[in-house]
Amino acid sequence: MDEGTGKTHSHALGANGWPIDGLGPHACTLDMRRQVLAAVPYFSALEPSELERVHASFHAVAMAAGETLVSEGDPAERFCVIASGRVKLNQSTAVGGQHLLDVLGPGASFGELPLLGQAHNAFGAEALTSGCLLVTSAEEFGELVSAFPKVALAVLEDVSAKLRDAQSRLRSSAGAVPVEARLASALLMLSARLGQPDGEGRTLGAPLSQEDLAAMTGSTLETVNRVLAQWRKGKIVTTGRRRLSIIDVPALAAISEAGQ
Repeated sequence: MDEGTGKTHSHALGANGWPIDGLGPHACTLDMRRQVLAAVPYFSALEPSELERVHASFHAVAMAAGETLVSEGDPAERFCVIASGRVKLNQSTAVGGQHLLDVLGPGASFGELPLLGQAHNAFGAEALTSGCLLVTSAEEFGELVSAFPKVALAVLEDVSAKLRDAQSRLRSSAGAVPVEARLASALLMLSARLGQPDGEGRTLGAPLSQEDLAAMTGSTLETVNRVLAQWRKGKIVTTGRRRLSIIDVPALAAISEAGQ
């Protein structure tokens, strides 16, 4: 990239066209920021002149692996878009543990919105990798919603989609879906959204531990260890330290579908 012109060299982008992990604000150029914001579902329907208004409302902030970006229960004060890196969303359980809600990559956003009555953060956000965030205040985001009806409509559609997803997750975690199917579905979803082709399979696309996978599927570490061991033996997945690749995607999809 050329910091003098604000242009991005191709090596700053991954095979999927999104910025690679680990880019700091100095490497998150103007062109890259515009590219990322233009692809965010809230803003993708806007005209170039309207996107300039959006771009002016955001600033770049560095994130380090393991850093707490948003704390559960704190006032909802900022809205964040991931330009580079991976972020996981956590929520406390009734027994004092942590439930892993989701893993996000470039182009995804997080942060509660007071304009929807969300005065406090319902979840925490932690950086899985280093990278760069594009951040605006909740007040400035509210002004964008007021200024552009297309953004307001996209926000409402996103809220509805998240509600449907939350209801689906509740049904799965209630025990109606076997843990094997829950884990298979989670791995397929993450690899499709964040991963890259790996031979005939796909990488997971996020450095998650087996503890993370247990928290995401409402299971235990021992159960996840057992299931992954079976899948390794059956040559469905390979695993390493915070690394997992799906070797046999159709076999994992069959496990997911059989348990639904």
